[in-house]
Amino acid sequence: MKILPVLFLVMVGLLPVYAADTATKDTEEPQLKPAPPDMLLPSEIAQPPTEGLKFTLKEAETFALKNHPQILTAKLTAEAVQQQIREARAGFFPQIYGEVNAVYAPEDTRLTGLNGINNPSIYSRQSDGVMVNQLITDFGRTFDLTQSARFSADAAASRLNVAKAVIVLAVDRAYFDLRRAQAVSEVAQDTVKARKFSSDQISVLFKNNLKSELDAGFARVDLEQAQLLLIQSQNDYKDAEAALSTAMGFHDLMHFSLQPVPLDLSDPGPAEKLIFEAFNRRPELAALKSDEEAARRFAQGEQATQYPKISALGYAGINPVYDAKGLDHNYYAAGINVEIPIANGGQLDARAQQARLLDQADLTRIVDLQNSLARDVRQALLSIDTARQKMDVTGEMVQNTTRALQLAQARYRLGTSSIVELTQAELNDTEAKLQATSARYDYQVARSLLDFTTGANR
Repeated sequence: MKILPVLFLVMVGLLPVYAADTATKDTEEPQLKPAPPDMLLPSEIAQPPTEGLKFTLKEAETFALKNHPQILTAKLTAEAVQQQIREARAGFFPQIYGEVNAVYAPEDTRLTGLNGINNPSIYSRQSDGVMVNQLITDFGRTFDLTQSARFSADAAASRLNVAKAVIVLAVDRAYFDLRRAQAVSEVAQDTVKARKFSSDQISVLFKNNLKSELDAGFARVDLEQAQLLLIQSQNDYKDAEAALSTAMGFHDLMHFSLQPVPLDLSDPGPAEKLIFEAFNRRPELAALKSDEEAARRFAQGEQATQYPKISALGYAGINPVYDAKGLDHNYYAAGINVEIPIANGGQLDARAQQARLLDQADLTRIVDLQNSLARDVRQALLSIDTARQKMDVTGEMVQNTTRALQLAQARYRLGTSSIVELTQAELNDTEAKLQATSARYDYQVARSLLDFTTGANR
């Protein structure tokens, strides 16, 4: 029992050594074993930058929606598709063309070998005029093509919303990953400090023949493991910064100072309600429905190609130079043109059938997407529930491992337990803290994924 007073005196004597070390870093420590040359001390490891661009989660999302190149690409694509409406609608308006002709032909020239069965007369002349072609009816073809273009434009606008939702989800994930990496780095730094203190104590005890070389070796290994954890956490932090920089549309690597996001522990609601919301709000489904409607209208337009097309034609102009024997100074003509498809080798029927089949394919894609959305909603709810349970379990685990570590440290100081027990307690405590940190951010990522799945994050 005499060992207890001696141990107490040694521990009391160590307190000034530790205080001087943490306060000035200049006090010599002849009792401590020097660290190997390849081992980094906490002060020598690069820490994450404390200053950077300050963002809340909402501000980061808004910034990304304004600056990410994928958003600009989707906007330009939607504007380009919008022009297809004007292109299809142009068939309703008069088509006016100007013509200038200069022809020389010998007297009484006839084209006998060209233009099929025609045998027109050719006169030497120079003429200037216009031609007007006005559609009267094509039995709904132009109207259907115009409506098809409108639905295609709606689909492109919905895909712009898809791009926005994807960017917001990417920013949320990168934001929480960076917050997770920062929290893990803080745990690693605290672990290094605690294990360095423990290693220093055991080294002093070993120097005074109160602990074995095995104890000092185990303490050194624990410190080295904590150093590896800190190095890895710093690497993960830099990776997370790079991911968030890209998600927000930055070309260069940026440093951030992110604000914490409160946990939303409210009940998301029943799966059936959320699935119904996803069916009504998900932009992918809206885009596919617009594609199907566009395909249906296009099929109707292709079917109309088998009906007659009626147009009004008009020509007018002057002949500044002409042969007076055959031409007048002015010319004009008007008439009605009716095009009736009789036989074309089945081309028009094949085009109509192709359009109908594509429309049916879009219908099946809608059903498939709805099935996928229902699955995604259920999986997101399971992820939220699992993450919430992990938060509860890891919270209790941290409390238990902290108490166990305190008891193991006390038992080891009293000499009633081995270094193995203390090492295991330190490992369990560190692992519990890391799992608790991950569980918190897993839950927040799962909530963001649910918002994306139900279309609520646009």
